[in-house]
Amino acid sequence: MFSLPLAVSAVAVLLTFLAAAVQDWKTRTVYRVTWYPAAVVGGICAVLFWLEYIHVPGAFFVLLLSLVFAALCWIFAVLGMFGKADAKALVLLSLAVPVTPFAAWIFPSLAVSTLVNAGILSLAVPLFCLGYNLCKGNRAPFWLMCSGTPVAGSSVKGRFGFLAETVTEENGVIKKEFVRVRDSLFSLKSPMRHTRTFREHPEACADILRLLEKCGAVWVTVGIPLLVPLTAGLIFALLGISAVDILLSLLL
Repeated sequence: MFSLPLAVSAVAVLLTFLAAAVQDWKTRTVYRVTWYPAAVVGGICAVLFWLEYIHVPGAFFVLLLSLVFAALCWIFAVLGMFGKADAKALVLLSLAVPVTPFAAWIFPSLAVSTLVNAGILSLAVPLFCLGYNLCKGNRAPFWLMCSGTPVAGSSVKGRFGFLAETVTEENGVIKKEFVRVRDSLFSLKSPMRHTRTFREHPEACADILRLLEKCGAVWVTVGIPLLVPLTAGLIFALLGISAVDILLSLLL
């Protein structure tokens, strides 16, 4: 279904994703102002789109799905399972471009298809980590073998990711313990495990940095710039290439 307001909104959101992906790749940080232009343009265009298509059969379901998906993304961000920038990107996409204006597809949500596409593209990261660790003889819990690598404790500040081991010292003896999977999933709520905290607040983290330098190697999860696969997933989804659609077409 082609809609001029939706097409304008889609272009504005795509340009925003591209700009945010570059920032995310370089610093794992996205400036807040990045989202403002597309939010304004997309908001106006979305209103115009719904004024024209709200009475089309199935349109209300698409609108409801977009609102629910946006709410869930923000809840996940509040719980620490999503980065705030990633959540803003998906909320913007879900509300500003509910369906693609450039192709037809089965599943009526551009945001969901984008996220699934991105998830499939991101599978390259755990496969790479697992292969690298197996080749190097690194050993850790399987989930960590697929999501991180051991690095020199003195280099943690220069990494993007989360500290996957708890490091303590008792009577001059350094002890390390792997964090639990649950703690890793909610690591965004634990700033003292975030390598960015070590980098931006070295004074406050002086004790843990001292221990990391003494302990030799320590496991750090790979900080994936999620906006990069999200942007790639969006480009595929805008063109109608959706893993969700492919699966549904095989099942239906």
